[in-house]
Amino acid sequence: QRTLWPGQFVHVTLQLSTDPDALVVPVQAVQNGQQGAYVFVMKADSTVETRPVVVGRAVGNEVIVEKGLVKGEKVVTDGQLRLVPGARVEVKSAAGVAGGAKS
Repeated sequence: QRTLWPGQFVHVTLQLSTDPDALVVPVQAVQNGQQGAYVFVMKADSTVETRPVVVGRAVGNEVIVEKGLVKGEKVVTDGQLRLVPGARVEVKSAAGVAGGAKS
């Protein structure tokens, strides 16, 4: 019968829209500074640069980046407090953190 009794509750998630071309990054990659939101982007020579981004809505542990990144760029998800533009980083893979660049 699937009837709720008093004191019971249900978690409901509604999908209001779908954006198939959305560019998403882990929420921990986005930093907030005096000039707004930014990420550390890993360049081809394994150094990083800061990149201002415009973020949209967050969905779970991911946030939509509306402007500032292009598909395929790697962003740093851990150790940002130790980074400055031009710092060298390396990609480390751990269980559940595949592809995250760390300092």
